[in-house]
Amino acid sequence: MNRVISDNQQELDAEWVELMLCARAKGLTVEEVSKVLRILQEEGQTIIQESAV
Repeated sequence: MNRVISDNQQELDAEWVELMLCARAKGLTVEEVSKVLRILQEEGQTIIQESAV
């Protein structure tokens, strides 16, 4: 997994950095990205629950 060092010396996952840069380029806010990720996580949990039945 590739890592990127931020300006404040934190190690970041390169895929997450790319995702956030792409979202920013499309005009999405941090809140909008969080909402999308939360929805995807909830949908994933629903799929797991349905497959367990």
